[in-house]
Amino acid sequence: MDNSIVTICLIPECESRNTTFEPQWLQNAIPYDKDNFDNCVRYSSNETSSTYNFNNSCPSSFFNYNQLEGCESWIYENDNTIVSEFDLACQSWKQTLVGTINNVGQFVCMPLSGIISDRFGRRTILIAGITISGIVGLAKSFAPNYWSFILFEFLDPALGSGAYAAGFILAVELVGPQQRVLGSTIVSGFYAVGEIIMGVVALLSPYWRTLLRIIYSPAILLICYFWLIPESVRWLVSKGKSEEAGRQLLRAAQINKVTLSSKSLEVLNVSSSEHLPSEEVITKSPLLQILRSPTLMVRLICCSFWWITCTFTYYGLSLNSVSLSGNIYVNFILVSLVEIPGYITYYFTVDRFGRKICLSIAFLGSGISCIAFAFVPADINGLKIFLYLFGKFCITIAFTVVYVYTTELFPTQLRHSLLGTCSMFGRMGSIVAPQTPLLSVYMESLPLILFGGTSIVSGCMVLFFPETLNTKLPDTIEEAENISKSKNDR
Repeated sequence: MDNSIVTICLIPECESRNTTFEPQWLQNAIPYDKDNFDNCVRYSSNETSSTYNFNNSCPSSFFNYNQLEGCESWIYENDNTIVSEFDLACQSWKQTLVGTINNVGQFVCMPLSGIISDRFGRRTILIAGITISGIVGLAKSFAPNYWSFILFEFLDPALGSGAYAAGFILAVELVGPQQRVLGSTIVSGFYAVGEIIMGVVALLSPYWRTLLRIIYSPAILLICYFWLIPESVRWLVSKGKSEEAGRQLLRAAQINKVTLSSKSLEVLNVSSSEHLPSEEVITKSPLLQILRSPTLMVRLICCSFWWITCTFTYYGLSLNSVSLSGNIYVNFILVSLVEIPGYITYYFTVDRFGRKICLSIAFLGSGISCIAFAFVPADINGLKIFLYLFGKFCITIAFTVVYVYTTELFPTQLRHSLLGTCSMFGRMGSIVAPQTPLLSVYMESLPLILFGGTSIVSGCMVLFFPETLNTKLPDTIEEAENISKSKNDR
């Protein structure tokens, strides 16, 4: 574990805020155990010595070791975080609340963005989400106090986090069955690249306000996507917009130097008529439609649990990486970097062995690695780091597969709504994940045991579901229900 000191209690009788961060006499004033200073309490001063000024030197005789008192102010090792700027040294709950509030915002956004996407299009929610997130993120960088920062931390995902799911679904729906894995791999791979870039930017520009401005500014420019990317042809067909879908296909054919026959476009019109939802379906909420299908209801419940497991373990391992030995920025970059071989492995295996077996093995691999990490002695640091990274490697594969698997288990007319619902419940895992470092106070390995346990349970659940490899994306509820009856069911 990283035992570096981030804050220490200020002893006003002996020093000012301009003092040395860790003066030699510090152990005389603050409880010290296992290479760590207590950041929240200090020894009381002897009353007989309270009028003395030791000029940055405090002997042990100055303190009463039988009496402790709370610290009133602190000295920070660096001043580039919200912890130092908003003076949160001994308010751990406020530090972890930031990540929790962010995921509460995602919890609110996911189902709403899914409904908007299924009704108004994937491209609409993608562009709106990215742009709004950029604006709110820049506003967050100017937050004058902790609670205004928390407000913007909630609004950012609450208004913009649906963009990733919309982009993912758009990529999957724009390609055929044989290219779904490639499309999802590319999208997920760039997600990891973004994490690595963020880690490098944070390493080079660690002041939190500057970091936010660098990260969020480009998002506003992506409003130009409105003129650069097409709407999902499959979504257009499901909404009966055959003319616009035909224009999209003709444009794609022109770019790829392919000629489409008039017969192909006639088939498109017929397909549009077949898959146009009835008035009853249009007016009925996704929940009511799912309640009428026990098969899809069971899938929704189980997929939601897989999402909870993915977000809980994935974000939990990312957040807890800063507690590993070494530089926190380098640790975060390494934990993000290991995702790339995870995506490559996913690409070469999921179309060969199927979604079901790959997802189950990935969950089980992550679970076993996390639990093994918890019981490896601290002095075998190399093995612990390997198990930690392997756990992140496996849960990365699981997270990518569960995205594709979820989109393939549900029909087009409800796909983003139900993916958004699963992702919403998944936010429960990521809401809890930022709080897991607090569990280390009671048992250092407890967070890893929890990550491992939920992963193993999910890995076993997957084995009871149908295989979707090489199946046509279902456009109706009936087609979705019949996946389990197809010849590809394993």
